[in-house]
Amino acid sequence: MRKLLVLGMAVLGVSLLAHQVMAQGALRGGMRGAAVGGLVGGKSGASTGAKVGVVTGATRSAINRETEARSQYQSSAEYQNYQGTNFNESSPNVILESETTPSATTQPVAEPAAKPAGESVIRLDGKPIVGVTFPTDWKQRTGDNYISAVSPDGHCWAMFVAMKSTTDVNAAMKKVEDGLNNYMTALKFDEPTKGKNGGVAVTGSGKGKKAGADLNFAVGVFDAGNNQLVAAGFAVDAKLDDHYKETVRGICETIRRSNDFNTEGNQPQ
Repeated sequence: MRKLLVLGMAVLGVSLLAHQVMAQGALRGGMRGAAVGGLVGGKSGASTGAKVGVVTGATRSAINRETEARSQYQSSAEYQNYQGTNFNESSPNVILESETTPSATTQPVAEPAAKPAGESVIRLDGKPIVGVTFPTDWKQRTGDNYISAVSPDGHCWAMFVAMKSTTDVNAAMKKVEDGLNNYMTALKFDEPTKGKNGGVAVTGSGKGKKAGADLNFAVGVFDAGNNQLVAAGFAVDAKLDDHYKETVRGICETIRRSNDFNTEGNQPQ
């Protein structure tokens, strides 16, 4: 009887914990879970020791293991016969065209840099708003108020946009969701997750309009400081979702907000 009582209490405890997590947002794994935790549930890069957006420690080790596992999978017959998405051919710069202003400085990086390219920073009125560091072999595009990047194999895409039209998180998130409709069909959204800092993130799935491949995504909006909202998002070929979890987690760990640039030795390059 005592064993049954203990087992019953354990099951009840797990059920209550699951209910609490579900109330805060849908349970997620893979790339989507890593992105949500990094965008609205994690800490900024400067507060975790990544003063110039450099991933260190356990995350770096996990990324290295993931990269090796991804390479092994991409050499398999299953992957070789798979016709998935290629964001190098079909990705948008951003999904928020109404929020961006094309400029003469907007240009692609034709070839990945041979050494770390450093941190990419969005500035408004000359002041840094948000910074992020992508892996050195990712191809990046930058504009006046956005950054986008694609992994070398074309299976993962990311964007960061400083919002111009609103300082309301829910209104900004609606714009992000509307933007997804321009590039995906059969969209399915999970329950949103709200962060302690007022940010919000949502995950889901859909199909790319051009290639028709199955995609998973995670998008979010957070306050980069002084009520300046930044929209961020990641999308990945659904078949490789788990193969980009640690990489996306590492990218999110490098995110720096405006206040993070104000400490000595933490200024953008």
